[in-house]
Amino acid sequence: GKVIFDPWVKTMEKAGVTFLCNTRVTGFQIDNQPDGRARMTGLECTDSSGKASNLEVDDVIFAVGAKALNTFVRLSPELASFREFRGFANLRGTSVLATRLFLDHNVTIPYTANACWGFDKGVGMTMFDISAIHGLGAMDGAEGSVIEVDYYHASNLLVMSYADIVSKVKSDLDNILGPDCKAATVVDAAVVRLPDAVNWYSPGSYSDMPDHQSSSVTNLFFAGDIVRTRHGSWSQEKAFVTGMQAANLLLHRPINRGVLPLARDEAHVKLGREILSSFR
Repeated sequence: GKVIFDPWVKTMEKAGVTFLCNTRVTGFQIDNQPDGRARMTGLECTDSSGKASNLEVDDVIFAVGAKALNTFVRLSPELASFREFRGFANLRGTSVLATRLFLDHNVTIPYTANACWGFDKGVGMTMFDISAIHGLGAMDGAEGSVIEVDYYHASNLLVMSYADIVSKVKSDLDNILGPDCKAATVVDAAVVRLPDAVNWYSPGSYSDMPDHQSSSVTNLFFAGDIVRTRHGSWSQEKAFVTGMQAANLLLHRPINRGVLPLARDEAHVKLGREILSSFR
């Protein structure tokens, strides 16, 4: 946050951007246009003190996930009047448990990012070697490893106590990494519970996901990894790409201006796509 996001925020503030932190959108003002389409003209907001205000808008970008879109349409009759938005009521989020363990000595980890599973039914996980990703040992010669383990579809883990979560994560790492990790001691840990925070991509959900620009509200755009796009990126990269695409559309530029295309599919991936397409 201090290295990347704080300087980024300061740069945008110098460019004239105003951030309304701790402010919740509670309603949308929409006017019908002579051509039969609608236009968003304002946002109804409430700050942390409960003070309400109206914000006039020229254009709006919804840079939010599935859970927020679902909430918007359920609580806003104005948005629910459009078929496009009623589909968002089908979108859902899934819970994530994000953990980080600080170990007292260096542990050998084969890869910086690792997909893991098999410890809890229906729960997937990723393991990251934070020490390697951030170059911690190389920078200061510090002894010890920092390992992040994130669990997905993890509502049943969020209810565990802090101590039980830390113990579980260490046990899972011991099983994955073996004696080297078992010999290490946890000297500190961070646990973040994120209920319904990550988009849940279930069979059939693609048809309910938003496009880059609303077909119902002329000045409304969408960004984030819930947006339908053929770019092929995913997660944070997809959020970044769709943010650039939304900005390009808002400024009447070609949608992919400044967007780097992905490399061509590897042969086995291309073959799999062709087989699946033929099967369908």
